[in-house]
Amino acid sequence: MIRCLRLPNRLPLGSAKGLILPLLFLQPVSPVQAQRNPTTELLPSPSGSQGLTTRFQQTETKPSPTDTTPQRAGETPTAISILSLSECLQIALQRQPRIAAQRASLAAAADGKRALDALRAAEIVDHEIPIRRRQAALGITATIAAVDQAERETIYAVTRTYYTALYAREQQRVTNRVVESLSAVHESAQQMLKTGARDVTATDVNRTLVYLRQAQAKQAQAAQGEKRALAALKEAMGLGPHESLAVPADRLPEPDVRPSREEVVALALARRGELVQASIFAQVACLEVEAQGTSIHRRMDTFAAGSDIHSRQVPQGSHNNDYRPGATPPEMPTLLVGSKAERMQHARDLHARALAVVEVTHNLIALEAEDAYLRWEETSLEVPRAREAAEAGDKLADDLNKDFTSGLRVKVEEVVSARVLAAQSRAQFNEYLYNQILALAELERVTAGGFHAGLVDSSGSPSRPAAVEGQ
Repeated sequence: MIRCLRLPNRLPLGSAKGLILPLLFLQPVSPVQAQRNPTTELLPSPSGSQGLTTRFQQTETKPSPTDTTPQRAGETPTAISILSLSECLQIALQRQPRIAAQRASLAAAADGKRALDALRAAEIVDHEIPIRRRQAALGITATIAAVDQAERETIYAVTRTYYTALYAREQQRVTNRVVESLSAVHESAQQMLKTGARDVTATDVNRTLVYLRQAQAKQAQAAQGEKRALAALKEAMGLGPHESLAVPADRLPEPDVRPSREEVVALALARRGELVQASIFAQVACLEVEAQGTSIHRRMDTFAAGSDIHSRQVPQGSHNNDYRPGATPPEMPTLLVGSKAERMQHARDLHARALAVVEVTHNLIALEAEDAYLRWEETSLEVPRAREAAEAGDKLADDLNKDFTSGLRVKVEEVVSARVLAAQSRAQFNEYLYNQILALAELERVTAGGFHAGLVDSSGSPSRPAAVEGQ
């Protein structure tokens, strides 16, 4: 019996045991939960495992909150569905092709395991078959972890783009208000200049016009920003370019949650599918040592001969303004050559490398979780101060505008400057609040759903019909 090198003690094998980390060469699949998958009968259901296996085995299909049947190219959409965030997420889990691709990979992994199981008497002739069956079983679990990972990434993408659309709409409200106010001031200043008012000059009128045109440019930018966000939301949901949707006229929420740094890191290390898959690859590499010892031939295939372990993208590092170290990819040749002892030693070396990959993955996930927490902490300090500035700026601008329209001796320059300052303060508050929401969504992603920010609960409004596009 081959004794594998032990995995690091801090590796969350307790949580991963329910997943039994799947082989990287079996492509991951994300649980769409649309219908019963015939491969679920092959899934392990160890005690204490929560999350991936349990969620994937759901069999009932919830009706889509809106008709999302793809339209043919060239068709003109007739109505726009207004969807809440929870409805967008439900559609995304049913329609996102990245999830469908992962599910297809899971089905392929299950087919491969069934083929190995069907070789009843083969182990008598080929002693590596029992080991290949164990590797394939690990591969099934790794693929389940990848399924969950794809689902988590989809949830994050939908949440981010949904709130980006709301943020763009908030900025539109700011620009609409300042454009309306500056237009009124510009018109009044022109009239006062024509009547020979002593406190108004041509410079005041021209200065007001400059600020007005700048505000109108920002107004167009915000409007286009909402359109781009909705286009990105459709892609995240898996909708086609000819399908239409809109989000409710909600304001950006201010979730009252306070995560802890230690909890975020612990949840990330206990739940992330990447660590599950890296650990399973190490287990499979360990079994490869045993498999190489079943043959006396000078050449022997590895488990990688029937798969592409490099088919998954590995994040590259970045060393610019932000330090972002890259991941280490798995390594396993399709063929090992040499005597049995030489091949087994080669496999041991590759197993040692796989353990190092587990360590790298562990450290990268911990870094990502800690960085996500610190980003949230930064935004949580910015939002209250920005809110006070926005409220004070609005009050100052409204008071000066009332005095100006009442005929009091208030300079046009003061009215315009106050309104522009108020708009800038309000826009900055919206930006900080938006960044805080994105930071919370990132915390949900890096913890694989272990941390709950309440963002779905914060977006209400059930689906309802809207105006026909173009009317």
